[in-house]
Amino acid sequence: MGYTTTEKIIAVMTDYKNRLNAQSVGKKLEPLTEDGFFLLLSGVAGCRVVTALSEQMDPERHYKCKDVEERSRTAAWLEENYGIVDWHTLESACREFFNINEEYKQFWAEWHNMSMQSRKTDPAAVFKLKRCNVYAKNYSAIVGEGGFYGWDCSERMTLLRLAFAADVINEEEFRFDASAIAKKASSLFNNWVEYGMSYLAGFLYHNYVKFNCNEELTDKFKMCYGMLHYMFENHWSAREWYKYSTEYAINKDDMRTLIKWDGPDMCIATNRITVDHFPVGYMYRESPDSNFPDSGWRFYQGMEDDEYSYDMNNSGIHTLNDICNYDPAIIPYLRSPVGTRLMRTHDGKFADSEI
Repeated sequence: MGYTTTEKIIAVMTDYKNRLNAQSVGKKLEPLTEDGFFLLLSGVAGCRVVTALSEQMDPERHYKCKDVEERSRTAAWLEENYGIVDWHTLESACREFFNINEEYKQFWAEWHNMSMQSRKTDPAAVFKLKRCNVYAKNYSAIVGEGGFYGWDCSERMTLLRLAFAADVINEEEFRFDASAIAKKASSLFNNWVEYGMSYLAGFLYHNYVKFNCNEELTDKFKMCYGMLHYMFENHWSAREWYKYSTEYAINKDDMRTLIKWDGPDMCIATNRITVDHFPVGYMYRESPDSNFPDSGWRFYQGMEDDEYSYDMNNSGIHTLNDICNYDPAIIPYLRSPVGTRLMRTHDGKFADSEI
């Protein structure tokens, strides 16, 4: 029996991965800044031609639209293709259009005998999902637990770059989302080889779902493989993989006593505040948890989505004094009663919030 299209593709990918790994042994790599990491993560997706732009985006520098006409043209392209008109619709588009790794995680759990119930109930959808499961498993030995996130990451980062280029989002919104995407990639992969293979496998899976046939993938694979080769030869192979610090932004020894507090003084704050050192943007006080000396206060940067907030690894238990060191602006409001919800205003103060 001869090779199927998928078997040929996997053989090429495996050989390329092995060659890249061999070439990297003992090679001195250039360090990356976080900003450089953002740009290189867009990778192949960021190099594609976007008709609305005057030129291709560079993998190593931010692109900004050159005039009002180009900004308007790019904004219209984002709205027409993805429904993006602002930061909130951008986040929705990222989750809707580039979220195939969620399916891979479900498949991975099933392959390793861990229960993970599918939400699909329609017989046709269930049948298609089973076919996708079988196809995705072909790439599991190449991508491992990192799955197809390389594809999601690159495509999402490219949408962010385009939205920023057209002033659909501002720099703060860009960096907030970019750092969240980049941190997930940084934790899932150890180097650019793993990331690149994940992107390529994700690209193939995305197209398999779209065309429902692996025979349609040959030409697309050649195109994506060529662009991936370009990224390795010209950008990725010479750079270190960026690793984020998990340390708190302020050393415990540097904390000052800023408040005097009677009673339970513990609170919960997201890592956006304590690790990334963003200011508090949203704070609320709920009935204290009886399992620890809880003040009831909860602190957020304000742009965390549900996925981020529900992951317990993204938050920690701290003293109120510690969070005051991160952002002293919260101090005047700490005596507010249970039920208080406050949002930061443009002048840096806080006002009642209905959220």
